[in-house]
Amino acid sequence: MRIALSLTVASLKMYFRNRQAIFFSLFIPFLIMVIFGLLDFDRFSGADVGIVDQAQNEASAAIILQLTDRTDELVDVELGSLGKETERITDGEIDAMFVIPAGFAEPGGPVTVSATTDERSPQRAALAVALLDQILGDLERQAASTPDVTDSSVTKGPAKFGTISLSTLEGDDRSYTAFLVPGIVAMSIMQLGIFGVVFALVQYRQQGVLRRLKAAPVNPAQFLFAQISTRLSISVFQTLILLLVGMILFDLAVGDGDVVSWLLVIALALFGGILFVTMGLAISGVARTEEVAAPVTNLVSMPMMFLSGVFFPLDALPGVVTIVTQFLPLTFLADAMRAVVTDGSGITDIWGELAGLAAWSAIVFAAATRLFRWE
Repeated sequence: MRIALSLTVASLKMYFRNRQAIFFSLFIPFLIMVIFGLLDFDRFSGADVGIVDQAQNEASAAIILQLTDRTDELVDVELGSLGKETERITDGEIDAMFVIPAGFAEPGGPVTVSATTDERSPQRAALAVALLDQILGDLERQAASTPDVTDSSVTKGPAKFGTISLSTLEGDDRSYTAFLVPGIVAMSIMQLGIFGVVFALVQYRQQGVLRRLKAAPVNPAQFLFAQISTRLSISVFQTLILLLVGMILFDLAVGDGDVVSWLLVIALALFGGILFVTMGLAISGVARTEEVAAPVTNLVSMPMMFLSGVFFPLDALPGVVTIVTQFLPLTFLADAMRAVVTDGSGITDIWGELAGLAAWSAIVFAAATRLFRWE
């Protein structure tokens, strides 16, 4: 055990003295996070709106038609019950909820539409409310220009379209930066595990270090323990640094701000680190030279980087692609990290992601034991 700890300390010293390693494993994820975070993609997407139609009359149908029959794709409208739409806006699935009350715009009936907006997406929510206000104004003018309808017993005046009763829902941060930061953390864990292990072992193999270690009174298990524990330590370190940066720059909240959430984040960093370090060991058994290592590692990591929901939600991808990408190892880690950081989920809430990580770890470990070679 003393030899393994000594090798771990030596490996950590080698890492922190390597400025290039620190640059690629810590500064690059930090730079990507800042660039994408400052772009704030929330401003460039349409608004998701839930409508509760309690009136079920011509006036409410006219409002819904005006919102849905648009070619500019500024809003995406879905009808639902009050309970369902309330739950959706609470969970951050929609940006605004419009409730058209029973008897709306009928004689003696209410003329106010209730609009609840999500403060976590203020730009899109404001867009939805502005469109609703415009539609109510247009319908009011159309109704005012329509002649009164008279029959033998009833005289109907123009329908009255009124105002908007606006309220704001306060909740946990679900902005794009809250989505992005946990994904970047997961991506950095993957890059450290794969790239750090593959290129280090390829270099050791070409320099004959592994051959000498095999001949020295050092157990191979001790050497592998040192390599794995070094990467896991760095994985936890960079995870904490990136989350702290997200808290400072983007006002990110980690779970409920309690110790349990932070401990669960650290546990996920270790779990994900074990998976991707083992994956790096398996790849290093296939890629024996630096010329082969670069394309092979990119072939493995690049699809996961862009198809695992790191930068954008998986539902933005085609349905067929989503079926495959939701089972990628980085997808499980990013989803679990995002659930803990953004939603404050506990370990029982992410058991599916943990099971996926465990399954991939078993598969990759079996591959690593067959593929890894000392020479």
